[in-house]
Amino acid sequence: MLGNSLLLLASLAGAILLLRRSEPLPETSRSHLQVGSLSLAFVAMAALGQLLPLPHNQDTATLQRLLGNLATYAGLPLLATAMLALAMGRHWSKAGWGRWLLALFALFELFRRMGLGDDYTFWLSLALAASLLIAAWLLPDHLSRLMCALAAPLLLLSLSAPKLMGSGLSDTALQMAQAAALLLISGSLLRHPQAARI
Repeated sequence: MLGNSLLLLASLAGAILLLRRSEPLPETSRSHLQVGSLSLAFVAMAALGQLLPLPHNQDTATLQRLLGNLATYAGLPLLATAMLALAMGRHWSKAGWGRWLLALFALFELFRRMGLGDDYTFWLSLALAASLLIAAWLLPDHLSRLMCALAAPLLLLSLSAPKLMGSGLSDTALQMAQAAALLLISGSLLRHPQAARI
């Protein structure tokens, strides 16, 4: 409960701040922050789905699993991609972001049907951490670099702790690590010179 509450607060705060900061920006910079905000909204919905006092039945479990998958396999990759694209100075159209989101859905479904969901989660977490480290290396501001670099291992740990450490951490610890990573990524996005221009 504590972990999901922190995850909900961190993702909602980041989503609102990114969305508000994106409003006065030109379209080229705005899309990164809007995608980041949408990504964090996915995570917030998943955390909220775990916190609501819903009846314990198969429908509720399915809804919670769908929201969790949306956050993990679409939201987090979108957020890391937005961070990397902003750090590289690459600008995607809304259609490009939409195609990337559809590709993420397709990849998840492909690996799920092949029975490789756990392996996909592990390799995805490595890719996310690597993209955040590359973004950190490319960022111009030292504090942004530090925040992005610290977020990488936290996100990796939150998704793949059992595979990396053998014995897993508690769900609350993993959710707290992910909440911290989301706050750090949000802060790094907000500090980027293209996003900071108002």
